[in-house]
Amino acid sequence: MSDYSRRRNGTDRSTSGSSSSSSGTDSTSNAAAVEEMQKEQVMIYLTQNSVTHHNDEIPETLAALQKADQLGLGKKSMIPISDPFADGHRTDQYAFGEQMASSMVWWFDDPTLEHGQVRMDGRVLTLGVNDSHVVEEGTWKEKGTLKEGTAERVRVDWLTALAHIGVPPSRASAVVHALMTDAEGAAKVMHSGGGAANEMLQLISVLNRAEMGEFEISSFVLSGHHFSNTSYVFGEFPNHEYDDNVTTGDTLDVRDLEVLSSVFPKAFSQVDSMMFSACNTHDLGLEDASGEKRSTQDWVSSTFPEATRMSNWQKIAPGSDYAAFFSGEFALDVAREEAGQTDAFNDWQFTKTKKGEMFRSERGPDGTFTELPTDRSRSSYPYYNDYKGLRNSNHEAFHSREDLMRYILKKS
Repeated sequence: MSDYSRRRNGTDRSTSGSSSSSSGTDSTSNAAAVEEMQKEQVMIYLTQNSVTHHNDEIPETLAALQKADQLGLGKKSMIPISDPFADGHRTDQYAFGEQMASSMVWWFDDPTLEHGQVRMDGRVLTLGVNDSHVVEEGTWKEKGTLKEGTAERVRVDWLTALAHIGVPPSRASAVVHALMTDAEGAAKVMHSGGGAANEMLQLISVLNRAEMGEFEISSFVLSGHHFSNTSYVFGEFPNHEYDDNVTTGDTLDVRDLEVLSSVFPKAFSQVDSMMFSACNTHDLGLEDASGEKRSTQDWVSSTFPEATRMSNWQKIAPGSDYAAFFSGEFALDVAREEAGQTDAFNDWQFTKTKKGEMFRSERGPDGTFTELPTDRSRSSYPYYNDYKGLRNSNHEAFHSREDLMRYILKKS
């Protein structure tokens, strides 16, 4: 639960922490006090589209966070996660810290490295599979057949990489077991494609920091392209062709996020709101153990067990310049609702386009999500203004705006 939710429900954490019993050792009391301190609230903005989102969705969402802060609704920072953006700006500095990020050289930095590889401490690690590992091509939904020993090597190299970024050994082993071990205990590659290795390592670093108590992840956004009846969100190449090969491409699979929630239970349970900024996310192509179709709401409930608000698209979402308005309004309405404006989440302006519709859902007392009726309001968010939105600029990178960069959480 976010600090906004605690304030709304009258359960401010600092108050509960100060009332702890005087019995017990000082170390125990200190540990409890630290655990109960209010922590910085963070939104993860995980985007598979590195070509444009630094100019549209991310700056507009940052402007919405800024607006919420100016309105006295509470401050929330953002950690964006992406491959290097088209203008060269990188998000790994926010996930790992500048010094740690500079210690890693990825395949997109060095042409001598193969796709999916990274160099750490002079050692080349293979974190994602590439075409040289594929014996037989897969389908649009199923992975191809890999050369013998590939999964074993990737799994070992992931352990090395996780140790390098500071994930404790027991948790690193749990990550590898969850993502890269099948039901019989044999090595396998994760559901996500080889090209998503960079974003996955960044995400795991951020999750580990939240699990360790550095901050709380109160909002989670997953952005990119998505086909109906598939479980992965994917990116694109600089020429805007889709990078959607499920074996080697930049495909981040929601099944991997779901299993990571068992490794980082504290981090995932902190999330109060979750948004898909991607087409067709009403159908993630998931099934339960009996083969029955799982809803997107069910996946959110399982992955983020304390989430109370979510949003997803049915059919086609707009291009990212217009999608920025939807993301920004979502962030601002969540802040309003968490601050006590109980009707803010079902009173929104940007609800649909000619090709698709965005649905919002809220968790009820029975623990299930229900889609909300749309009480459209022109006053909820700035109406279309030449794609300038709250940021009052068009196609200006977030990292060039000093005012917006105050809402990016930087790791020292």
